[in-house]
Amino acid sequence: MLTSEQWEKIDKKYGKLMYKISYQISGDRAIANFDDNLQDIRMAAMDAVAGFEKQHDGANGKFDDFWGSKGFDQYIKTCLWTKKNNKGAKIVKRYPLTKGTVSMEHESILNLEDDSYDPQFPLFLEEVGFCLTPAQQSLIDMVVKEPSLIKANGKLNIKRIAEKCECTPYRIRLMVSRISEILDSEL
Repeated sequence: MLTSEQWEKIDKKYGKLMYKISYQISGDRAIANFDDNLQDIRMAAMDAVAGFEKQHDGANGKFDDFWGSKGFDQYIKTCLWTKKNNKGAKIVKRYPLTKGTVSMEHESILNLEDDSYDPQFPLFLEEVGFCLTPAQQSLIDMVVKEPSLIKANGKLNIKRIAEKCECTPYRIRLMVSRISEILDSEL
């Protein structure tokens, strides 16, 4: 456990580095804003002190024994940069799930109206209908009438559609692929 004097020494020597590292963790402000990043980096600094004390069965001694040593300096910097890289890797890994999210810090975002329904969409489908085969049009009608055939990630549930149409998933994939080409979008 660090005393306030020990923490002041760490903050004085490594504070700017911790700020710099915290600013460099980016990718998603909703789950990794600067304040959260800074707290995580500070915790990593405290963990580094505890870890250095425990190394080699306590051969490094206590904080006052190793403070200012080259070995501790390298160790704490390595711990801070490793924390940054690990947190950044988690953000990158979760990006497909968090893409399009926004920070809850701005209340105005919560008050925006949902305008995701486009009244022109049914008209668009009618206009494109002349390019589609009856089976393709039937597939589109089925999905429009039963949105549960669309997975949470926005992709079509090919297996469920194939079961409803009483045909193979391969045939449905081919139809969806052809419809995607016609609509110039990925389904």
